[in-house]
Amino acid sequence: MKYKIISIGRLGILIIFSLILQCQSKVFSQNNQNPQQNKVEKPQEITIEQKAQIQKILSQYNSTTLNADQAKEIHSKFKESGIHAGTETNEAITSAGFDPEKLRALAPPPSDQKKEQAQPSSEERLKTVETKIIAPLSLSSIQQDKVKTTFKDFLAQIDMLKSGSQNNGGHPDKTAMEPVEKVRDNKIKEILSDEQYKKYLELEKTTHPTRPNEESSEK
Repeated sequence: MKYKIISIGRLGILIIFSLILQCQSKVFSQNNQNPQQNKVEKPQEITIEQKAQIQKILSQYNSTTLNADQAKEIHSKFKESGIHAGTETNEAITSAGFDPEKLRALAPPPSDQKKEQAQPSSEERLKTVETKIIAPLSLSSIQQDKVKTTFKDFLAQIDMLKSGSQNNGGHPDKTAMEPVEKVRDNKIKEILSDEQYKKYLELEKTTHPTRPNEESSEK
């Protein structure tokens, strides 16, 4: 059997070589077009000791009565222990009987606070009451103690309303606030004289923080 030897010549070799280079160039371009797509992000992991620390920290709190101040304390303790946000951290929080989303809603981490103003603590709000209400009214020591107790109860109720509110950055709705404010004012009215109570109503307005729904209605 005879075989025919086909000579492709120099031109043919150059054409084949050119096609090979073009194929290699396309493959290289596709592999480097979007390196981020080929990069697989590894989820952050926490150690066994950190999981145990999460359990220990959360055991100091009650998940059903958790308020914003307590949530801030938890975030602070997590940070001190080197515990970062992630899937494993959320799983450990859930295992301890807490809701990671509720914890985040009560006290958003710094990365979630771009559009939110820092909320004052109960102690800071009570200090505002003493400065803007109690001091200008020139109350007796007995009246001062009763007014402070009334406002402490009021602020505790507001924190409970905030913990159950997912709207307006954790601010309770106005319809939920009004009955609580009415109970507070009725108690204050029993403590003060008529003249003091009238002045109290004016002073109390100066302690109101601007709520998101109020800002939108003013625009």
